[in-house]
Amino acid sequence: MNISKKPLLIGLIVISFVILIFFGYSNNIKHEKNYEKIFSESNKDSSLEKINFLNLDNEELFLTDFKGKVLLVNLWATWCAPCRIEMPSLDRLQKILGDKHFQVIAIAVEKTDISKIIEFYEEANITNLMIYHDKTTKSGLYAKASGLPFTILMDKKGNEVGRKNGPWEWDSDEVLDIINELKLVIN
Repeated sequence: MNISKKPLLIGLIVISFVILIFFGYSNNIKHEKNYEKIFSESNKDSSLEKINFLNLDNEELFLTDFKGKVLLVNLWATWCAPCRIEMPSLDRLQKILGDKHFQVIAIAVEKTDISKIIEFYEEANITNLMIYHDKTTKSGLYAKASGLPFTILMDKKGNEVGRKNGPWEWDSDEVLDIINELKLVIN
């Protein structure tokens, strides 16, 4: 029996190609499912460029000051129990991925004195997050937040990519994968 090698080779190439496409597609579906599990769709009615807050030096900052970085913006308060529970995971996320391409911006949205926020950071051993304070509490209105904690993921251009109502484990593998992918996107 004389079997031609050319059809066999073509068959193997086609099968390999189909397998490659299948695994690439299934990985993309997995990523999309992780994304959809964590984040809901962006709110086009939000005014994120209006969000302003103060740092420890009492300097006024806007989210637009951080353009060029992927941002995970978290609105929280010291009186909010779920917020307090998720803060250590935000701190770990900043420690793991924080660099010139990514930053966690945790904004305390409350009318209390900034000393209460400093006290909470010390109690919870939050060492990797900067202290930001929105004493006006308007950040939630501009973001169209439905409660606290509330988190927005933004790309390097300052566009909202997704949002999350409620607490989450922000240093989970799923979140790390999503943020690492966004960091790779070239503007």
